[in-house]
Amino acid sequence: MTAELPADTRSAATGGLAAGLGLAPAPGLERVAELEAHSVRAWPATVVETTPDGWVFRATPGLNGRGRSNHALTPARPLDRGEFDGAIARAARFAADHGIVCGIQVSPLEIHIPFLDEISARGWDIQQSVVVMTGETRAVAAGADPAFPLTVTDHATPEWIAAWAHCDGRSDVEAHVATVFPRMAGTARFAHAGDRAAGISVELEGVVGLFCIAVSPEHRRQGLGRRLVEAMLARHRGPLTYLQVFSENTAGVALYRSLGFREEYRYCHCVLPGSDPEASAGGAAAASGGGC
Repeated sequence: MTAELPADTRSAATGGLAAGLGLAPAPGLERVAELEAHSVRAWPATVVETTPDGWVFRATPGLNGRGRSNHALTPARPLDRGEFDGAIARAARFAADHGIVCGIQVSPLEIHIPFLDEISARGWDIQQSVVVMTGETRAVAAGADPAFPLTVTDHATPEWIAAWAHCDGRSDVEAHVATVFPRMAGTARFAHAGDRAAGISVELEGVVGLFCIAVSPEHRRQGLGRRLVEAMLARHRGPLTYLQVFSENTAGVALYRSLGFREEYRYCHCVLPGSDPEASAGGAAAASGGGC
C-alpha cells in the first residue's frame, strides 16, 4: 500500500536525498529511494559505499548484528537474475573487509521477491519484515499536549541514554554510545520523558525520521507512546514523517495507524549464517527499523 499524502507533502519527500547518494530509482519507487536515503544519512554508519548500479553498503564495526548499521541495501529497482551472483559476492567481500556479519536489506520487498527466493534457497536467514510507515507531520502532531514533560537535546546525554536503556531493555546500549550516537550529535534530536519514554528524530530536507521509540515496561498501554510521538513531532517543520516497525508488532502498527501513519512499503534483513561469530547473538533484533 502506498500512502496518499497531499501534494506538498509528497514533493517534500522527492529530490535531494536520493540524488545525493547517486541513487536512481525505477519509476514509481522514488519515495522508497528517498526514505532509504534519508535513513542512510540520519542513522550514519562508520563506512558508506555506493555503486553506480544503485547498491548501498554500510558498516559500523563494533555495533554487530544491527541491520541498518551493517548491511548491503538493494537498489530501488528490480534486479535482473544475472545480477544475483555478483551482488551476493560483493556483499560478502564488503562484510569480510570490515569484519561485520554478511547481511542484505532487501527493500522494497514487493519488487525483490525473486532475489529473496534466491538467497533463501542458498541458506540465508530471512528475518521478520519491517513496515515503513509515513504520515503528515502536522496532522500527527495536532494532538500534542504542550504540558507534556519532554526533554530534547542535540546529543545523547547520560540522562537520555539511561532512559532509553530502561525503556528498550536492550543489551547493546554501550555499543550504540560508542559508535552511532556520536555521529548523530548536532543533527538528531534525542527526546525523553523522564525514564518513562524515549526516542530520536532526525529532520533532513523536509523529511523527519523517527528512531528508537520506546516506552518503559511499567508505563506501556497507557497512551504514553502516542503522547511521546506527538510531542516530538510538534518540534518539527518537515511535512513528511516516516518510521519503521516490525510487521509482527501488531500493537505498534495499530498505534501508528491511529496517529495517522500509513504503510508505504516493507523490507527485511537477510543474514548469511556463520558469517560472523556474533550473528546468532543479534537474532531477530537485527532487523529492527532505523537501526534500533
